[in-house]
Amino acid sequence: MIEIGGQAKSSTPREPLAIQIAESYSAADRNDLAGGERDPSQTSSYQLQWRPTEKHVFVVAAGKRICHVGIVQQIVEVQGTPVCVAGIGGVLARPEFRGRGYCRIAMEAAEAFALNRMHVNFMLLFCRPALRSFYEHLGWVKVASPVWGQQVQGSVVLPLVSMVKRLGAGQWPDGEVRLGSRPW
Repeated sequence: MIEIGGQAKSSTPREPLAIQIAESYSAADRNDLAGGERDPSQTSSYQLQWRPTEKHVFVVAAGKRICHVGIVQQIVEVQGTPVCVAGIGGVLARPEFRGRGYCRIAMEAAEAFALNRMHVNFMLLFCRPALRSFYEHLGWVKVASPVWGQQVQGSVVLPLVSMVKRLGAGQWPDGEVRLGSRPW
């Protein structure tokens, strides 16, 4: 666990927090974190099949997990060029803790993990249009080209906003993105 302290901004949490990195995130864990919401990500209407994330970043306050960010490592193809990415998915905060800076803290911890442990230069996520400005505020940029993901019926263009964040050297290449898996 990594202890972090609050900052001076009023929207930033002030209580001592810990970051946990875990290998598992069960359906019961997710349901508990969602506070009983059936579709906290509001993505069920897209009718997509999702790939489970493999690493899990939790923000913990007073011994209770209050926010989650999932991570996968994947080599995607951008216009035929392989690019190793840390895929971000399953961003979720307890309802009573939303809008208070915890997702930003979890995203920053996931970014540090991806850079230092996965050694990737880019992160990639998919979100509803309503969340685009939140991620832009954190330094993410919309992928301009179509992003293709695997589904039962084959390869499909994802109907969500695809966003990328550069962590290291290099520029995100231009062109269509092929995930080579289900979205995460």
